[in-house]
Amino acid sequence: MLPNLLVIPIGYALGSIPFALLLGRWLGGIDLRRSGSGNMGAANAFRTTRPLEGLVAMT
Repeated sequence: MLPNLLVIPIGYALGSIPFALLLGRWLGGIDLRRSGSGNMGAANAFRTTRPLEGLVAMT
């Protein structure tokens, strides 16, 4: 029961981190909010950075 109760807040916390934005900044040096479509999603990361960063952001 306790492991199930820990999974929910950990999953919520990890889901709230914008990994595509962080990867775009760290690996590509690009602010995804100001380039491409302006969306911080994996599709914009794939279009505005190299394909490797887009694939990593998608997973």
